[in-house]
Amino acid sequence: MANSSIRWGFCAALAVISAAFADPLVEFASNAGWFGRGSFTDHSNLDVVPTLVAGAGLMVLYLVRRAPWVVAGRAFPRGVTPLLPTIFLLQILTLYGMETAEQLLVFGHVLGPAVWLGAPPLISLTIHAATCFAVTLWFGRSIRTLAATTLRVIRLIRAIATLAVRSAGMPARRVFYARPFKELAPVLCSIGERAPPIAAL
Repeated sequence: MANSSIRWGFCAALAVISAAFADPLVEFASNAGWFGRGSFTDHSNLDVVPTLVAGAGLMVLYLVRRAPWVVAGRAFPRGVTPLLPTIFLLQILTLYGMETAEQLLVFGHVLGPAVWLGAPPLISLTIHAATCFAVTLWFGRSIRTLAATTLRVIRLIRAIATLAVRSAGMPARRVFYARPFKELAPVLCSIGERAPPIAAL
């Protein structure tokens, strides 16, 4: 399997997660007036939680499909740092998509050509780049541990499923042990009196 196909899923998951973390940070700073009195945001964070859930789902899907390659060290032979430009580009595309969809859902139209950035362009891109770097670095250091944990969970689920199937396929058998009534238990004591000696007769 080509490494490019393995890396794309990882990049997409990190891009969505990074966008979900950076967007509320940028909008909070803008709404607090840190960048002046300009209207840089739509004053809505409706898109943050769904985006974060989608990013987590993509990461779980990636780990389920690619965990063996990650654990074996074949997924990122040169580390995750060379993936940063791709992740950042996908992150900005994700930001545009999530903000545009939010504006259409809340207001029914797009508010402006640059409102989706949430701040002055240079500041917004800088914050998003820093978030992209931090998220990628953390996942890059933790990805093998996450992959190994995923494999253990998969093995556990398979073991439980196999046990359940085997248990359902085996008929219930009950064995009754009955002692025959003719079999008498040994008696350790005598019953009755001893016969008289012959001399007494």
